[in-house]
Parts: sequence; structure tokens; C-alpha cells
Amino acid sequence: MFARAAALVLLALALAAAGCGAGSSGRDDYVKALNTAQTGLAHRFTALQSRITPTSTAAQDQRTLLAYEAAVTTTVRDLRAIDPPEGLGALHQRFVGQVAGYGTALRTARGQLDGDDPRAILAAQGRLRSAVARTGRRLNATINAINQKLKG
Repeated sequence: MFARAAALVLLALALAAAGCGAGSSGRDDYVKALNTAQTGLAHRFTALQSRITPTSTAAQDQRTLLAYEAAVTTTVRDLRAIDPPEGLGALHQRFVGQVAGYGTALRTARGQLDGDDPRAILAAQGRLRSAVARTGRRLNATINAINQKLKG
């Protein structure tokens, strides 16, 4: 489940970076900065995926979620450092906020997965899946808006 959630964020970042296209130097720099942030997140998520197993304990899952949170936090920091081209500031801020929202969903799930009640754990996993899907839809809409703005 966590690998699927991570893949959604990676896909969203990749689409944002790939869809930006060429243009002025500022736009090219923006695309390059998004690519760098996406690549860093991809490397961190790839390393974390090996920790996810059907036999992992609740404590191991908690640590893995915490590591995913840290990867998202680092990516959000990197994205915040990017200076978007003129006219993209609000969309970029929205995009950064949506990626940060993924971290919030992970943090919330980590808190809800702390227990021994299988029903509560399954419910928390369902809420995380829903939050990730919701975040993915929002990211896609923002990416489309960024791409449209960059294409002029």
C-alpha cells in the first residue's frame, strides 16, 4: 500500500517536470529544479520500498512511515527553494502545499496505526489510501494548470 502511495507522488512530480517543456531560461531552470526534487524523492522512496513486507511488524511499519514522511519533508523543502517563473508563483505554492499534504496524511496514518486492533489498523490504512488518492487528484489538477500556464 505504501509503495503505491509513494508511486502516486512520484508520478505527479514526474508529470510536472516532464510536462513543463522548454522555453525561456527561467522556465528551463524551473523544469530542472522540479526534476532535481523529483529525482531526490524517487531515490529515497526506492530505498524505502525494500522495507515494506507482508511480515513487517507494526513498529517496523511505523518507522517506514516516518521515513516516508522525512522523504516528503525533504522534497517539500527542496520545492519551496525553487523560484518559479513569473506567473506561476501561486500554482507552485499550491503544488508544494499538496505534496506537503501527502506528508500530513502519512503523519496522521502513523498515529492511527499505533495499536493492536486489526479493524482500527485496516480503517487507518483505508483513510491513508483515500487521502493519497485525493492528494493525487489535486496534484494532477495543479500539474495540468502549471503545464497549461507554461505552454502559454
